[in-house]
Amino acid sequence: MEYFDLVYNEINKAILNPEDSDSRLSGYSGNKLLSVLQNLSRSTLDVNTCYLEVGVYQGLSLLSVAKEINNSIAYGIDNFAFFDKDGKNLSIIRERINKLNVLNAEILNSDYEDVLENLSLYIGDKKIGVYFVDGPHDYRSQLMCLLLIKPFLSENAVIIIDDSNYSHVRQANKDFLQTNPEFKLFFEAYTSSHPNNMMTTDKELARKGWWNGVNILVKDKKNLLSIFFPPTMRDRTLYENEHTMHAIKYPLVPIKLLNIYDLIGKYLNKRFRKRDGWYEGRYKLMNTYSETLPEYRFNEKFLIHK
Repeated sequence: MEYFDLVYNEINKAILNPEDSDSRLSGYSGNKLLSVLQNLSRSTLDVNTCYLEVGVYQGLSLLSVAKEINNSIAYGIDNFAFFDKDGKNLSIIRERINKLNVLNAEILNSDYEDVLENLSLYIGDKKIGVYFVDGPHDYRSQLMCLLLIKPFLSENAVIIIDDSNYSHVRQANKDFLQTNPEFKLFFEAYTSSHPNNMMTTDKELARKGWWNGVNILVKDKKNLLSIFFPPTMRDRTLYENEHTMHAIKYPLVPIKLLNIYDLIGKYLNKRFRKRDGWYEGRYKLMNTYSETLPEYRFNEKFLIHK
């Protein structure tokens, strides 16, 4: 349990005393989340291990970690296909690397699957000690980010999964844990909605906290921890409908029709809309279905030991 004690202590430090984010960096994250990444990287990485994240955006988490570790490298995978309509994010990251004089951050500018399938070409013989998943949040991408990294993880690797408020992200995490029992959920934290759907006061609390939820996984080959899964919904309707999307003649048309539905939806027959049940979210975008989730909790068996 000694290693789990270390992980617990670093998470607890972030809960009780999170560091403020560097004012020279910007992005979407919470101070507690960034502090966990920094704490775990400082305390666990060495010359044989490294930090890796999927989804860099403008470098907030990558550079926050890189500037805190002296004997390791921080790698970030991103092909800048999302949230970069002006095509400036890579140049912003490079400017910040120079401004902060960070010499140990490397951008792997490619699709995450292409990199993870051939990761040794980029990191050599190193193993991943801290792995931060913040890339595409569709179910398949979430699951593949976890499956593909397995051969490259160190014996004591920690996996931090951002945006775990989302129900489909939690489902991917649960499915990974169920089919890979050598990994356990060690810690989870959630907020009631995506911060973009919060009032100003609550959004500020999320910025100081875990932003849009987090799941933290650890390796547990000796089976010392509880079997513990993120909360999910039993209904699988949305996942089953993916087959229809893949098989219809014009699979992208329904996505484009969403704007039309938003315009006329309030005029549709109430009985028709009611059929959606819980699938009618509270918000136009970024529904997480996390309203009833716990603020945070650790693996129960570890706490009993503690």
